[in-house]
Amino acid sequence: MNVVKHQLTTGNGYLILEKIIPDELIDSILAKKELLYPVRASSSNKKYAERNEIEKLPNVSVWWSQFVMDWPEVIQIEQLINPTVNMHLPKAEWYASDIVTINAGSTWINPHVDTPHRFKKYNFNKNFLGIQAIVSLYDLDKNNGATGIVPKSQMVNYNIDFCYQGMYDGFFKANSIQPSLPKGSVLLYNSRVLHSSMPNPSKQNRPALLLNYLDSSIIEDVRSLDNIWQSNG
Repeated sequence: MNVVKHQLTTGNGYLILEKIIPDELIDSILAKKELLYPVRASSSNKKYAERNEIEKLPNVSVWWSQFVMDWPEVIQIEQLINPTVNMHLPKAEWYASDIVTINAGSTWINPHVDTPHRFKKYNFNKNFLGIQAIVSLYDLDKNNGATGIVPKSQMVNYNIDFCYQGMYDGFFKANSIQPSLPKGSVLLYNSRVLHSSMPNPSKQNRPALLLNYLDSSIIEDVRSLDNIWQSNG
C-alpha cells in the first residue's frame, strides 16, 4: 500500500484506474456533447485564444469546454474518483472540471506542468499540491490522442515560460509515453508531471473529461491567480 500511495510523488508520477466508470455515465456525457462549446482553444501553431477571440484563430487543434462540474454524470464520476485522489492527497478538493477535445488530424503538442504549477508563484514548488484526472470517454491510445506524460518528471523543475515557448518539445517527444485507457478508465497524475495533449491521427474528434484537484490550503489563492473562472463566466 505504501508503494501505491507514493506512486504520484516519488514513483512514476501517475497511475491508471482501469474501467472504474460505468458505461452508462460515460454514454450519458457523450449524449450531451452538443451542449459543449469552446471557452479556450489553441491553433496548430500554438496560438491561444479565449471566448469570442477563438473565432480569430487560423484553425483549432485543441479546445476546452465550459465547466461541467454541475452535470449530474460528472458529479457521480467525481464521487467514484474521489476516494483514490484523497488516498494520495488527503486534503484534496475538486477544483475544476471541463472537457478537452483534440480535433481529428491535430498534430498539436504543448508539454507543460499544470495547476497550480503553471503559475509562477508555484512553478518550482516541489510540494504535492495537485492531481489531474483524465477520464476516457472512448478507448484511448496513440492512434486517437491518448495523453502523453513523462514518467518521474514530477521530480524535476520545468520552467512554465519555457513550456509555453516549446523549449521542452524535443525532450518530450523523446521521453513521453501514451498509456492506453480503455473507455471508463482514469489517468491520475501529479500536476508537476510534464504532460501534453497529443496528435490525433484519427478521423474523429477526441473528447476527454478532465478533473483538477488541489490541496485545499491553496485553493483560495489559486482562484485569485487563475483566469479560467473569467473565461468560463
